[in-house]
Amino acid sequence: MSQLTINDKDQTDVQLMQTAEQIATKMAKETTLFPTPVPTLAALDAALTAFRNSATEAAYRDTRAIMIRKQKRQDLVYILKELGKYVDTIANNDDTIVLAAGFNLRKANSSYSGSVPKAQRPIAEPDQVGSGRINLKTEAWPGARMYQFQYRVKGSEAAWASQLSTKSTCILNGLETFKEYEFRVSYLGIDPAPNYSDTTSSFVL
Repeated sequence: MSQLTINDKDQTDVQLMQTAEQIATKMAKETTLFPTPVPTLAALDAALTAFRNSATEAAYRDTRAIMIRKQKRQDLVYILKELGKYVDTIANNDDTIVLAAGFNLRKANSSYSGSVPKAQRPIAEPDQVGSGRINLKTEAWPGARMYQFQYRVKGSEAAWASQLSTKSTCILNGLETFKEYEFRVSYLGIDPAPNYSDTTSSFVL
């Protein structure tokens, strides 16, 4: 069993740009495999462009420009790692899918293999009146590659709607105001089979 890696610490600025370009190009060609990347490929392109421009400015050895380059590199690495979690989840342990996205592979951490634990303490908090928005969160789990939040009108037999997040928090928009919804969440790990939390509920304002 394997999982993707970026090896950002071992890459020069130029190599990291090449890695980002490779991932952006390959994922853009594989829209069937990766229909809704999280973060978006537009976000990746923006981070790559910002890093490339900052690296050019830093070539003149200006102290402030060098500091900006370091920050823009960190921003790009963050986007790549978050995107890697999305790809890992989609891949479902299929190395060929990871490679199709332009990422490299490394040996998986077996400490997080097997079924994911049940997600704990889901909390739903309504936003301001008229927003139609709910803020969701759950306890973070180190082995989670993604968090799958689900919701539906409370008491209905409708299918659960889902939203993926790379973090243990999530914002749901476009909900019907003054209706009560129920929510649940699952960690998605090396084993992508969900293990949902107990449900929690809240009115949408």
